[in-house]
Amino acid sequence: MQLTQASCRYRRIWLLLGWGMVAAIVVLSLIPVEVDLSGGRDKLAHFAAYGGLSFWFGMIFGGRGLQLGIAVAFAAMGVALEFLQGLTDYRSFEIADMVANAVGAGLGWCLVQTPLGSALTLAERWIAAAAGKRNRTSQ
Repeated sequence: MQLTQASCRYRRIWLLLGWGMVAAIVVLSLIPVEVDLSGGRDKLAHFAAYGGLSFWFGMIFGGRGLQLGIAVAFAAMGVALEFLQGLTDYRSFEIADMVANAVGAGLGWCLVQTPLGSALTLAERWIAAAAGKRNRTSQ
């Protein structure tokens, strides 16, 4: 079951966390960073970041078409950020980063089509169960 507006009790929290991830990726993509991501770790970071975004927002918004649109939008965001990096003198423009972003976003879309796509629904059930248990013990 995919999270939808009607079934998602903590939707605002999930969206806030998701938009926080988007903001973090944008900021970290455009500021000078002195982290050694050599040996392919740079591409792995791009892959994981965009896969995570696509997967996260895909869990919040149901429907394969919308989820695919989300993945495409995040891949496009990665392309735009690479062009912006090319305009700076402290970051570099790399097509391989764009590919890693797009492949990650695509994998995120694929994963949200599996039972893993119900992770937020399960989290909400756990939260509700914990809240119910806490309320019963406090009475």
